[in-house]
Amino acid sequence: MIRIVLLLLLASLMTGLAGTARAQGNEPLTAEVMRAELFGIRMSGIVVGYGISWNECIEPGGRTLYEIEDRVLEGVLEITDEAQACFTYPGTGTSCFRGQRSPRGYLFRSVDDGTLFHATKIERGVRRCIASDLVG
Repeated sequence: MIRIVLLLLLASLMTGLAGTARAQGNEPLTAEVMRAELFGIRMSGIVVGYGISWNECIEPGGRTLYEIEDRVLEGVLEITDEAQACFTYPGTGTSCFRGQRSPRGYLFRSVDDGTLFHATKIERGVRRCIASDLVG
């Protein structure tokens, strides 16, 4: 009898922990979620493993401004049906990322080389991107 009660308590605890992980939102972002959440935002963070700061502003129509190491690039974001956020900048081409939530924002991993960008600061409701607003 005690064994059954302990098993039920353990199962209840594990269910609660699984629910907490979902509530923190560590799941991969779907194409639908990316389309709903990535347009009209300003975000900033670091390139994991390199400690390089970056900023990105994405207008509701997909126009982007991206700042990294004293460079500001203007481009466009497109979300593919395969749940990839693809950023295209003149001169550098297109880079695509898979995303997931993190407790402090988002994680974006390059599908090309695995580089990981951690967005730790998110501002929603952005209508227009101006370079002077990028400073995180």
